[in-house]
Amino acid sequence: MLRIPQIIFRNKFLLPSLPPPGTFKDKKVLITGASSGLGLAAAVHYINLGASLVIITARDASKGEAAKASIEAQTNSVGKDIVKLMLLDMSTLTFTATFASQVKNEFSEIDIVLLNAGAMNTTHHLSEEGYEQTIQVTVLSTALLALLLLPWMKVAGKGKAHLGFVTSGLHRTVSIDTWPRENVLQWLSQKENWPAIMYATAKLLEQFVANEVAKLAIGPDGSPEVVVNPMCPGMVKSELGRAYRTNYLLSIGVDIFSNLAMKSTEGGARTLILATMTTPEENGQYYTNYQTDEDYKLAVQHNILGSEGQKMQAEVWKEVLTILEEKFPEVKEVAHPTTQ
Repeated sequence: MLRIPQIIFRNKFLLPSLPPPGTFKDKKVLITGASSGLGLAAAVHYINLGASLVIITARDASKGEAAKASIEAQTNSVGKDIVKLMLLDMSTLTFTATFASQVKNEFSEIDIVLLNAGAMNTTHHLSEEGYEQTIQVTVLSTALLALLLLPWMKVAGKGKAHLGFVTSGLHRTVSIDTWPRENVLQWLSQKENWPAIMYATAKLLEQFVANEVAKLAIGPDGSPEVVVNPMCPGMVKSELGRAYRTNYLLSIGVDIFSNLAMKSTEGGARTLILATMTTPEENGQYYTNYQTDEDYKLAVQHNILGSEGQKMQAEVWKEVLTILEEKFPEVKEVAHPTTQ
């Protein structure tokens, strides 16, 4: 019974403070999925804190233009050419790869990349490539984008760039006991195996990906050439849960709970901002403002850090790379640098 009051208090009264003005002076930032919600709010924060360029992505041009106008209005940056809109639809690997090429061709400098785009479905949908849509966007396309951008970030960020994966603390609750030990992504994509909360499952898979990408960020001297952090802002009221508004009563329930217990996107985005200020020593660390690192590690012994979790992470990563390398051979050069 104490759980809900604690959540409300934390989300309404214990928000982390933003860093001082000018913290991101002249920094260049890329945020995927920034046409609304956390991504849009993070863009506003970065500009208010001094960023000279914030690239936002949207699937729909009209929504993207509306988001760009909103960000510029909130930051008094109309006409200053700080916000740039790019289209990105992560429902297909081809579009994702094309976007990565466009970014690398157009920009020679970057300081922060926030992989924030995701999906939350309440019914089963397969992508064009045959995987459950939430897995397609949150896991496969996110992994592809991270891998294609990582070598560029090492150079464009001069060894100091940050790569963030916006995940969810719900991944801590997922049990892997019933999962097969191979063909995991295909198995989870089958309708009969589709979990009730696919979002949490996909976020666990994304956490596996982030953990592996953090290893690839390490340079020859043992230091990260890009600082990689998965991060969780906690419970945030945003448009991501719109799939649950399947009828009038559910819509009312979602509104009541989100207004009562969830933090605003402005408050949630503070965690994203702070997570891109981590030190090289914190590369790979899961970042949140409401749980200690020690408590987090205890919470994920059953599905990540324990022996079974490590085996599952290795299997999922192998499957992700197999899927991506088959279509994009350049991924192999990034994922297996010592074998080239």
